[in-house]
Amino acid sequence: MISRRLIRTDLNLLVALQILLEERNVTRAAERLSVSQPALSKTLQKLRDAFEDPLFTRTSHGLIPTPRAEELGAELPGLLETIEHVLGDVEFSPDTYAGCFKLLLPPILCESLLPSLMAELAVIAPHVQIIMAEVPSNYQEQLKKGNADFAAFLALETERDIVAEPIAPIAPRCYMRVGHPLAAKQVSLADFLAYPHLRLYLPGLTQENTSMVDEVLAQHGLHRNIVLETTQFSSAVGVLNHTDSLLVANAGFEEGGLYRERISAQELPAELQGMIRHSKSSNRGSMSLMRHTRTSRSAPHQWMRALLMKHLTCAEQVKPDL
Repeated sequence: MISRRLIRTDLNLLVALQILLEERNVTRAAERLSVSQPALSKTLQKLRDAFEDPLFTRTSHGLIPTPRAEELGAELPGLLETIEHVLGDVEFSPDTYAGCFKLLLPPILCESLLPSLMAELAVIAPHVQIIMAEVPSNYQEQLKKGNADFAAFLALETERDIVAEPIAPIAPRCYMRVGHPLAAKQVSLADFLAYPHLRLYLPGLTQENTSMVDEVLAQHGLHRNIVLETTQFSSAVGVLNHTDSLLVANAGFEEGGLYRERISAQELPAELQGMIRHSKSSNRGSMSLMRHTRTSRSAPHQWMRALLMKHLTCAEQVKPDL
């Protein structure tokens, strides 16, 4: 039974409360709601009256929610998502959908993911817009605030309302220029260590989180001569083409077309593969596709999630040697 209190409640107040909880700042919240600051202040007073609680305390660092506001904040995302689902279209059709998705991706995934993703979208969902940015240090906060829809990164520690879906990894290979002295032979561990190496890494991670290969080698008293570390796969390929350096990255990228005539790939040395299988390395991190729980019932977001997972499985082939 619908209570009289619910009948008298303006649901727009709940939307404003959610935005205030996300921004903790009246100015930014007003901008997102497309209202003036005085209008939002009046809305906040209505919220305080409705919940009989001050909800926020103003400080020099912004708005600090009260315990009651934090309780409401735990319930609101799911409630608002349900309301949005009820108000939305019953049927979702990619070919007519004109929404925008904001993605946070590390540079080493962009080259492989975006061409194939955009090619498929051009055919099945020509009105969809993709906005891509690099992964900032506060990417989980960006997902929570709705400033991003998806982020692909290592899910080292995720907050309670962030869903992390592992991306299936592909076994790494050893890349080199076409015509490299090792290109026509089975690479031994001695061969592998005799040449200089390039290393891909993810911005924002500490050194010990960026190379499983080097940790495994160190356990056996061995090490590579790393002459360049970079976040850019294209830069690494350019260096490979002008030197005899080697690069460890996940298999398959040499078949993608862009660098087909420039690089070749060999299996990692059998000795190294065995060392990796039997190691107790802590750096077996895998990329995950992350999203906020508020999008769990959104048909467009679930469709995009499936599409991203499909293409990211291929994009994982250029993941650094974690």
